[in-house]
Amino acid sequence: MIKRSLIVLLVVVALLLTACAPADTTPTSPATQPTDAPDTTDTPDTPDTPDTPDEPGDDDGNPNVADYAFDGDPAVVFDINKWYGDVGVEANIGIRNPGLAYVPDIPTTPMPVAKEKYTIGFSVYYTVDEVGAMLLQTMKDAAVEAGVELLVNDANYDQAAQNQAIEQWILQEVDGVILAPCDFTGVKTSLDALEKAGIPVVSMNAPLAGDADVIVTANTVEQGTIAGDLLEKALLASGVEMKGTIVYQTLPFVHPNAATRAKGFVDVFADYPDINIVELTGVSPEEHYTAFDGALKAYPDMIGAWGLYSSATIGMMNAKEANHRDDILLSSVDQDKPILKGIHDGVVVGSATYSSMAPAWWCMTAIVNLLNGETVPGVLFYENKSIDKDNVVDMFEYYYPGKTLQDYLDGKID
Repeated sequence: MIKRSLIVLLVVVALLLTACAPADTTPTSPATQPTDAPDTTDTPDTPDTPDTPDEPGDDDGNPNVADYAFDGDPAVVFDINKWYGDVGVEANIGIRNPGLAYVPDIPTTPMPVAKEKYTIGFSVYYTVDEVGAMLLQTMKDAAVEAGVELLVNDANYDQAAQNQAIEQWILQEVDGVILAPCDFTGVKTSLDALEKAGIPVVSMNAPLAGDADVIVTANTVEQGTIAGDLLEKALLASGVEMKGTIVYQTLPFVHPNAATRAKGFVDVFADYPDINIVELTGVSPEEHYTAFDGALKAYPDMIGAWGLYSSATIGMMNAKEANHRDDILLSSVDQDKPILKGIHDGVVVGSATYSSMAPAWWCMTAIVNLLNGETVPGVLFYENKSIDKDNVVDMFEYYYPGKTLQDYLDGKID
């Protein structure tokens, strides 16, 4: 998982998968859905989300309504541009559907069944690594459940290739598109073309420019808050004086998931005036290792650290261990297996996590419901969770169904 190309995927996602040929839709059991999550009531507090859905009218034919926990007025379009603007990220996104709703990793409602034989294009930034493979397989399984034909394009981090795939699908007159942007601004070309062609589009992760009918993403501010809470709790429990330096590592360019995660994390420590938060950047684990190795020497008053995404955390874990700095407490975002092992081993105090499969399932529900003429909220936030040493064994199986942390520790699985 530490190959550079693979890690860049983990970067582009929140922190968060060839050609346009029909995907294999051989019916399989939807086993890619995670198992029930263990009780996490003792994990750090996260921003409030509604406990019960504020449902649209009973005449809504969308079978997934019962799983929508609306935040705010379902009739009002969520101002995602302001949400990004509050953290200094310029965005010009149009969402055609009103409403913001939280959805669970494990749905209680069924996949909607297509009223006609729809052809859906799924263009994703990368599919070769484990996370990408999980997303793709879940999307294929969901297509079987929904009764649609799925076309798959792996853009391999090339926005031009993604745009070309979309152009081809428009010529083929596909019924709908699910799109995971390669370039959050450059994807506007594809979104504009789809809008002109009148083809509904669901975006997995929010673009920074262009319009979509529905956006399926995570509350990335909340992810940063969870990571900050985990580190704060560990620092207080250790008895360390809440003063000194906390170092976090992010990307060397503007990425909406990075900026929003950073806000959530930094805000946790706003009440500690004697804590100085330092930002470092990198892309590969090796770059993050080098940066953190230097920081360990440059900041003798360092008390804690945070990896904003998996590549950063893995590099920081390795540097911390190489320097024998068990005193530096480290939190994370992402649920890569090495990070979960780090939590088990005590190298990482905990991580904010999210499903690699739920986004694909909810994207398919959204596009099929749209094509069926049903109402879908304009923004769907899938779940964030908190993992620490107390629940890491159970949460490993939750995110990697059919696999165990012990098998990973024993080298039986990659």
